[in-house]
Amino acid sequence: MQTSLRRRDVLTALGAGLLTGAGATGRAYANAVEELRQHPVGQDRLWLRRSNGAEIVARHRNDGAYDDNALLHLAWFMRDLRDQDRAVWIEPRLFDLLAGVQSAMSMIHGSPLPIVVTSGYRTPAHNARTEGAARSSMHLYGYAADMCVPGYGPRAPALAAQLVGGAGIGLYDTFTHLDVWRPRFWIGTTPRRPGTAAPKPATPAGAPVAGPATPAQPS
Repeated sequence: MQTSLRRRDVLTALGAGLLTGAGATGRAYANAVEELRQHPVGQDRLWLRRSNGAEIVARHRNDGAYDDNALLHLAWFMRDLRDQDRAVWIEPRLFDLLAGVQSAMSMIHGSPLPIVVTSGYRTPAHNARTEGAARSSMHLYGYAADMCVPGYGPRAPALAAQLVGGAGIGLYDTFTHLDVWRPRFWIGTTPRRPGTAAPKPATPAGAPVAGPATPAQPS
């Protein structure tokens, strides 16, 4: 089930992190931040940007395990910028997928490349206003991101995602859709292997929704 994230929750977590800035713990925190700045890309970390200019570098895994604090920050970063900054807990496997794509493209490029997230979590109200969006879009459940990489067309991230594996990939004119529901591929707004159409969620507009056990239609 998706968990609603409020600005207060994230600010509380940030405050807890700032309180660790003394002694050995503070030095360890500062060292970790500096290391992320020097090496922003990897299978365990992400360098993301949003269309509003926001940017984050975060390590979502430590020694192979998910870092809940980093996941909280990343989930807030993926909030719906077009509907009152509403947010939900993002499926951690989506960050693994994005990190794999970013690592592959950065390696081929020869230097770190950011991923620009054009759409992360999407509220039901926002989704209903989005042309071509499926009524059971994976954006509703924190399973999907629309993204692009500066200097590259949409086909490059799509190819990288195919190499990483396990991704739902939608190829559009200006962005690439990636999700972690199930592997499939489509161009534009027409899936090549469409699922069964699902009824429109009955959740009130703008409210967080629970991820379905078997999502019915990609987007």
